[in-house]
Amino acid sequence: MPRSSHLWIFLLISLALHLLLAASAMLLIGPAAPGAEETPVQIVNLPPEVLRKLPPLERPTPQRTVPAPEKFGTSEEVRLPKTASLPPEREEGRPREQQKPPAEKGPLPFLTQRDIDDLARKGMPPRRPGDDSVTLDTSEFKFISYNRWLKLKVESILRYPPLAAESGLQGVVYIRFDILRDGAVGALEVLKSSGYKILDDEALRAIRDSAPFQPLPVEWNMDSYPIRAAVLFYLNAIYVR
Repeated sequence: MPRSSHLWIFLLISLALHLLLAASAMLLIGPAAPGAEETPVQIVNLPPEVLRKLPPLERPTPQRTVPAPEKFGTSEEVRLPKTASLPPEREEGRPREQQKPPAEKGPLPFLTQRDIDDLARKGMPPRRPGDDSVTLDTSEFKFISYNRWLKLKVESILRYPPLAAESGLQGVVYIRFDILRDGAVGALEVLKSSGYKILDDEALRAIRDSAPFQPLPVEWNMDSYPIRAAVLFYLNAIYVR
């Protein structure tokens, strides 16, 4: 059989297969569903007398899917005292001379470096008998450089507790600690509390986490370096003196 006959047979078979495939697809799809075409809608304005006879339209009231919780958790509310007192309420309807006098205003809430140093010195407890500790602001020359570095390191670790800051807690913690020859922290204690445990604990934590410090200079010839320091928590700011 010549090649041209093979080509015509191939074309006829291919055409028959395409027709069969098209017929099968039309059978599967089926006729279009009735009512699929859009139906035109005519808008008519009813007369007022007809509208008055219609029943009132009731709108459903929206419902809250998630009710508001009355209280989160089961523990009691934490109440911490605040250092700043609120101004007295104005007494309406009473003569001015019978009203309570307003509270005296305190100093401006801005401290200079001198104010901070004076505040730390005034409250520093005196040394106990046999205590050879020095304060961080000592004027003894050999300690000045070491103390300046020590204050910077402790202040970089120290943090104002968020709960204390939100509650307005302020105070000064006076502590005593020893730095050993290799820079480790020895004895550590609170000499005078700030009045708030949360502030005292933060001051002690900062001293522990700041260690190890620089080793003591060999020329000091000291096994330990005892220090008395003041940690001030004031208006979300922290100072070490």
